[in-house]
Amino acid sequence: MKVPETTTTALKSALKSGNKAWKRARSTTYLGALRKIPLTGLGWLVLVGGLASLAAWLLWDWAEAGAVMFASLLALVAAVAQTWGGGDLSVRVRVEQDRLRKGQDLIGRATAKNNGRRAVRALKIELSLGREQADIALPTLRSDKSFSRDFQLQTRRREKIIVGPPRTVRQDILGLIRRVRSWPDFQEVYVYPNFTPALGTLSGYSRDMEGATSQVITSSDAAFHALRPYESGDDRRHIHWKMSAHTGQLMMRQYLETRRSHHLIVLDLKRENYGEADFELAVEAAASLAVSSLSSGQPLTLYAGKTVVKAATSRAVLDFLTEVQPQEDAQEYRHLVRWALAHEAQASVCSLICGPGVSMRRLQQICLLPPADMATTGVRADAGATLTRRGSSSRRLLNIGDLTQLPRALNGVSQA
Repeated sequence: MKVPETTTTALKSALKSGNKAWKRARSTTYLGALRKIPLTGLGWLVLVGGLASLAAWLLWDWAEAGAVMFASLLALVAAVAQTWGGGDLSVRVRVEQDRLRKGQDLIGRATAKNNGRRAVRALKIELSLGREQADIALPTLRSDKSFSRDFQLQTRRREKIIVGPPRTVRQDILGLIRRVRSWPDFQEVYVYPNFTPALGTLSGYSRDMEGATSQVITSSDAAFHALRPYESGDDRRHIHWKMSAHTGQLMMRQYLETRRSHHLIVLDLKRENYGEADFELAVEAAASLAVSSLSSGQPLTLYAGKTVVKAATSRAVLDFLTEVQPQEDAQEYRHLVRWALAHEAQASVCSLICGPGVSMRRLQQICLLPPADMATTGVRADAGATLTRRGSSSRRLLNIGDLTQLPRALNGVSQA
């Protein structure tokens, strides 16, 4: 049977009015006070049932209702007696390491101490470990006594885990009353993505006195290499006059070219370009390249969506990559690369990291955006795919399916 439209409209209006009235009631002082009463759902049921039984006993003199009322009252009194008190208790949480690699175990210790004069009866400590929870049974503690218990969690994903705050829970046998007290003590644990730090130095083309020497011989630089006879057109400022006087002919200094690489990493965050495993692989590749550069003393700038990280230490960039997630509203990768290059003109090495949603042909076009003298590597993270390599040392394209393929891919391309 079809419901009239007027009836449907009236029902919707009634539901909206009811929801508004309930929200106003929840915000009232009386309901707020009721929520502070440590009764569980079963406890409220026993209380309401006892009051209803009391009314029936008084109105109609039902013996059964009186028995139910007295049983409810006795259960509530027993629950209050079991959960009464708390003592001067303090709870602290400490972890062994606040920076872990994915797959390592998070190990810590929870310590409770009774600072009061009276003994604290046994209760339970609930400790939040990110998405998990550890329950620790605390025995009866006498005055000035403490209790410690270790806890352990195996990390399975890249994330930031908040350990704590701990809560002490005191509950009666029947589960009518549950008293919870929280402590502000907590710790943050960063679970880093897997990364390969030993990728070598990525050399750019900017000469610098503090740069690393390469095998390219040049006539003007800071690292002296050897002497050679003068040739027409050589710059006379680099003539070695003492050796020229000794040999009777003009001798020129030769140098090894020094290259200081400001590394620019651009990580695509557009969600539609990744699967879950693909994005994790892209983050691991970015972490590997970043840690390798920073370990070699190279300046690093990381662009991830709208966030720019100018990292001076590996810890800073890994902390950021621990929490980075794909975004629905991230800008197109080509526009992101253009924006990064416009703001990082001093960069001499560029690593472009994207997912399988960007084709190799498209990535090849994007790799042509940096200047010709900037060493550019395009890394396409496609989990489970076979390793493919294209290009030369100054313009190279990699398609990796696993993190272990990244060092071999970089070495293979650089030797091509």
